[in-house]
Amino acid sequence: MKQYRIEITDLAEEDLENAGDYIAFELGNPSAAENTVKGIRNQINSLINFPERNELDEDEILAELGVRKDYYKNYKIYYVISEDTIYIVRILHMLVDSRAWLYRTFGL
Repeated sequence: MKQYRIEITDLAEEDLENAGDYIAFELGNPSAAENTVKGIRNQINSLINFPERNELDEDEILAELGVRKDYYKNYKIYYVISEDTIYIVRILHMLVDSRAWLYRTFGL
């Protein structure tokens, strides 16, 4: 079985850090923040063996770019597959306008 390498972009790392900070400091729940960040990282790592298991984004333009998404609780993990590497592009809460953030990320 082919194994992929995972690269988390700086923007996705920032998204993850912001999510953890929001839960820890704004919501006042550091243990939930730690669990959420660990859970998202575990979900990302689960992509190594079969990243194609997730659908392409429903947005036609993003789908043409090969953007896929996975989920962890209230978060969407957006990624693209290129040869043997999975690039984690963004990690966004389900309540934000993901399309707008992704369009900016890809310079659309």
